Amino acid sequence: MKSYKIIIVLLFAILSQAQAKQKNFIIIFTDDQGYEDLSCYGSNKVKTPNIDQMAEEGIKLNSFYVASSVCSPSRAALLTGRMPKRVGVPGVLFPKKNEKGLSSDEITIAEMLKEKDYATALVGKWHLGHDKKYLPLNQGFDSYYGIPYSNNMSIADGIDIAADVVLNDGYTLEMMHSDISKVDEESKKGAKNSLKNKPPLMRGNEIIEYPCNQNTLTERYTKEAVSFIKDNKDKPFFLYFAHSFPHVPIYAGDRFKGASGSTPFYDAMMEIDWSVGEVIKALKENGLDENTIVIFTSDNGPNSHGSAKPLKGRKFDTYEGGQRVPAIMWGPQDIKAGVISDEIVSSLDLFPTIAKYADISMPKGLISDGYDISKFLKGKSKESPRKEMYFYGSNSTKIDGIRVGDWKYIINGYRKTSWRKLSEEDLKPKLYNLKNDVSEKNNVIEEYPEKAQELIKQMNAYDATLEKSTKK
Repeated sequence: MKSYKIIIVLLFAILSQAQAKQKNFIIIFTDDQGYEDLSCYGSNKVKTPNIDQMAEEGIKLNSFYVASSVCSPSRAALLTGRMPKRVGVPGVLFPKKNEKGLSSDEITIAEMLKEKDYATALVGKWHLGHDKKYLPLNQGFDSYYGIPYSNNMSIADGIDIAADVVLNDGYTLEMMHSDISKVDEESKKGAKNSLKNKPPLMRGNEIIEYPCNQNTLTERYTKEAVSFIKDNKDKPFFLYFAHSFPHVPIYAGDRFKGASGSTPFYDAMMEIDWSVGEVIKALKENGLDENTIVIFTSDNGPNSHGSAKPLKGRKFDTYEGGQRVPAIMWGPQDIKAGVISDEIVSSLDLFPTIAKYADISMPKGLISDGYDISKFLKGKSKESPRKEMYFYGSNSTKIDGIRVGDWKYIINGYRKTSWRKLSEEDLKPKLYNLKNDVSEKNNVIEEYPEKAQELIKQMNAYDATLEKSTKK
């Protein structure tokens, strides 16, 4: 009997040791941050020493792409490793009644990691559906703390309200319910939402604060993230830390207001850099830094306050500035340090790469649009397995372009808006060699018509596979 107990103890110790060796994963996702909006990417308007240090100790990617130039589809692709069109989230979701979201049939990174009993948390912006069936707790996350969509949006009908909800700005429960009714009525009539910049703050499936005090939001997000790290230091975890800024309206805590000496956008970026430093510090203080992979990137190109230089375009566009974003990956034991790479990598690649690091097989029958880039990150391969990237217009399922190697073919590039009228030149198909022309200034389609036709053929063939997969 005694020997039996000893065996049980040893087996438990072995199991505990195996669990301790499982990798932790943190994805830090900013909102509307541009390619140039870090000092390690060339900004002279802000200093981001903590993120710069990550870049020095990890890999800095110069050709990293998200799957969309707007938020909801970009986030859907990040979490599933599948194109937005494939998962049914091709455009931005809004806080209106009966709005759809990311289907619970989709498998998120959080759900995948549950196979190995990971603790999972989302801190920050969700924006993949506000009805309960779409919220994070039904998508593999154990906990959720944040704003359910963009911070310039309003409260929505259909979200539970906590019994001890905190009301700000002189609000009463009656006024809160009046706002919900107003948004609901406007939604039914197809009218424009007149209540903006008053999002709710949620914990789990409930609204805990309305309107959310956005002045302290980054600080509170960071406190929540650090607490999650400390509370789960003895088991593997996945933290998806999705900042609400520098999306407009832009807020920064009191000690960061004016700190950049530039604009509120860069004040917010300084606070985000501080937040990154707090996350890394928490990992080191709890002995987790050697066993954790941290990924920092943005959901799409910059809003009107940021910069995508030297790239052309910004948020909403399928020029490089819309979907090519800064990206840094850090992991002392798993990612080669001091690397700056121009290899093509995408947020779509995070799902299969995390699966590989966690020793989890990809779900059977799943059509993935990502590549396992673990060998590339470890320095075992100089090349990324990804050689191409596809571009889709914002809020559209219509394909707009393709990059293969150094060549990019694009149909439009700019999104037509009330403030941007497209010229005849803008509407012409374009071919660029990004190695020689990263700013997409010189359309060489007339000089290389065969290359354009080659890319068009590949682009349309891929789009047809997406079309087929979305039809029942």
